[in-house]
Amino acid sequence: MKGPLKPQTTIQILLCFTLGEYTARVVEGRLETEGPQPLAGPLPASIKARRDELVDFLNEWGDGVWPPAPGSGLRKAQQILGCGLATALDAVEAALKRHTA
Repeated sequence: MKGPLKPQTTIQILLCFTLGEYTARVVEGRLETEGPQPLAGPLPASIKARRDELVDFLNEWGDGVWPPAPGSGLRKAQQILGCGLATALDAVEAALKRHTA
């Protein structure tokens, strides 16, 4: 028998936002999301479990919003790498893992 699902990572959540055409923003330290329909499935639980991490990531790499703002750290990484947003997210995630290891 399998145990409970692990929360999705911050990067996985942001990719889900992109695929589902959701936006997010940090307002006074709170995470606000908007999209074409209510969030469903395991995503809301993952967001709740990773809320602080999401807020920190969006503030540091997206200038407080998703999709990331022009000129944000993630857009700069995307431009330097000459790739799409998903690949830039993967690169930032890999760099952060190396930094914390």
